[in-house]
Amino acid sequence: MKNHNLLAGLGLLLFVSLASEPALAQRRLLDEVKQDLNALTLGVDNYQNALNKLKPALSNDETKNEAEAWFLAGKIAFAKYDKYRSLQTIGTKPDEKAMGSIILEGYDYMTTALKLDSVPEKDKKGKVKINKSTGLPRMKTKYSKDIHKIVLSHYNDYKLVGRIFYSSIPDFPKAYKAWNIYTSMPDMPCFATALRQQVTDSVIGEYRFYQGIVAKMDEKYGDALNSFFKAIDKGYTKKDVFDYAISCAEHEHNDSVLVDVVSQAYRYYGKTDSQYIRILFNYAMNNKKYDIAISILDQAIADYPDNAEYYDLKGVLLEHQSGSIDSSFEYFKKAVELAPDFIKANFDLGRYYYNVALRETDTPKLREKLAIALPYLEKVYAAEPGNRAAKDALRIIYYNFNDAAKMEALGE
Repeated sequence: MKNHNLLAGLGLLLFVSLASEPALAQRRLLDEVKQDLNALTLGVDNYQNALNKLKPALSNDETKNEAEAWFLAGKIAFAKYDKYRSLQTIGTKPDEKAMGSIILEGYDYMTTALKLDSVPEKDKKGKVKINKSTGLPRMKTKYSKDIHKIVLSHYNDYKLVGRIFYSSIPDFPKAYKAWNIYTSMPDMPCFATALRQQVTDSVIGEYRFYQGIVAKMDEKYGDALNSFFKAIDKGYTKKDVFDYAISCAEHEHNDSVLVDVVSQAYRYYGKTDSQYIRILFNYAMNNKKYDIAISILDQAIADYPDNAEYYDLKGVLLEHQSGSIDSSFEYFKKAVELAPDFIKANFDLGRYYYNVALRETDTPKLREKLAIALPYLEKVYAAEPGNRAAKDALRIIYYNFNDAAKMEALGE
């Protein structure tokens, strides 16, 4: 009986030993990598070899949830990046693609380590300690302080790496990622205090804009819009940020975002660029939201009463809404008064006079009113020979004036 119990005990011991062997193997692997990092002659290839050796531990069930494994991977990645940078200081051109890629990897490793680094504190009996004020387990960290220090010391490198992947070695997703790290870290609680004095909102806004540019170039219009809006939130309100955002919203066929960004652009640049009102106008017209369009144009005219295009657009709107050009006259006339060489307004005012003239059945009155339309339409045709509507109207006018020479000059 004693022998039987002895054999059973040995069997259990053997089972426990075999069961723990994978865990011991992974622990030995982590220890080996730490020893490798203590070597004094590590070069770029040595760091990569160490990282390759460690990678199985990042997916092995025994160690993939341990902060130490991910911290070591991050430490190796940043050390490899630093080695590349040291080569630059002695005039050796590094592999910029590999250099940029490894620091992006390093950030991912470190952020994963941070998530795993908080573990409950235990007393000598192995019981979890409780925070008396919150009733929650008391947590402790082992690697977080070092992680913060390493990542913060490389903060500006993400700005550099973004530029590398934008221009030197175009890789827009990696440029986007690098600049996303650079612009996001100041808003992270663990980094905010350290970075508050180091970087301003204006710089963050500028790099959010660059981030949007690379996303747009990569045809990731939703990501681009998100970056452009974040740039605006940080006070980056240069005209380009609105124009790029408008283009992305159009690609996304997102009308609500389009109206939002165009409305913001108008507040900044409506005085000097009427395209924003035109976009809002076209949106309202295409969706037959005439009340919205009238409100938009009335506000624009109130804000910029000397802008001829806003009056002309109001005239076109009233024509579409009512189905008659009669209500548009005062707006077309005002537009030409403000800008005599504004071709669109000349065309619209010429159209008005032409349509009014065609209602006359009395020939002398018809010619009298066609004569009023004539100079406006001739100005339009001289500036835009391809304007078929102006050309056809002129042909009718010359016919009524018996001016065969001018009719012939119009051609087909």
